[in-house]
Amino acid sequence: NVKLGGLGPDYETIKEKVTKLKLQKEYSRQIKEYNMRTITVAPRLPAKPQVSSVCRQKALEYAKKIPRPKTFIMKQSEQEVKEVLPQAPAGSILPPLPSLESLWNRHEKEKEVVAAFKALHIL
Repeated sequence: NVKLGGLGPDYETIKEKVTKLKLQKEYSRQIKEYNMRTITVAPRLPAKPQVSSVCRQKALEYAKKIPRPKTFIMKQSEQEVKEVLPQAPAGSILPPLPSLESLWNRHEKEKEVVAAFKALHIL
């Protein structure tokens, strides 16, 4: 008397699952009602003590008397900035800047070297 599975849905197992879910929901509802009745509301934390306005006034007066740090905001004009940039500090030993023509000649020589490497397929 063994019934093997068929192609259609098994209504008996579905009914068992539905009844089990209904019982679970009913049990959870009963527990929720019981807890709502028995558990009292937890007392709230005590309120923060009120700070009197006298203390606040004293604090504001003290804050007014504290010396503030001085900020140095100096706006330089564009001409002053241009004048400052090209100058080197006095007494420093810096090599003289090469002229534009010498830099251009060096660039041309390096271009020729790179062209030679490309011709030899090294680069």
